[in-house]
Amino acid sequence: MGKFKKGVVLGGVLGAALVWLNTSTKGKHYRSKLVDQAADVYEKVKQEVEATGAIDNMNKNKYVALVKKTVDKYAIENGMAASVKNTIIRLLSSQWATFKKEVKK
Repeated sequence: MGKFKKGVVLGGVLGAALVWLNTSTKGKHYRSKLVDQAADVYEKVKQEVEATGAIDNMNKNKYVALVKKTVDKYAIENGMAASVKNTIIRLLSSQWATFKKEVKK
């Protein structure tokens, strides 16, 4: 299968998943639960950085590594599925600029 066909198939699957998350009752519940878990992990990462004072030495790579470590620990504590864990990692990793502004205040 060529790259174009793989892209079309992947795009279709992602599109269907996004429609499901936004329209169905279960999807909305799942999305809200995912956002709540991501917010919990974000606060844990923020607390750890503030407690250690590591924001001055923090760059995006270190932030992402800290997010992965924190999400792994959180996933074990809460019995989180691998797909949910990976989604939270991607979501929080994209928040580097916001995180940096919040912690430096």
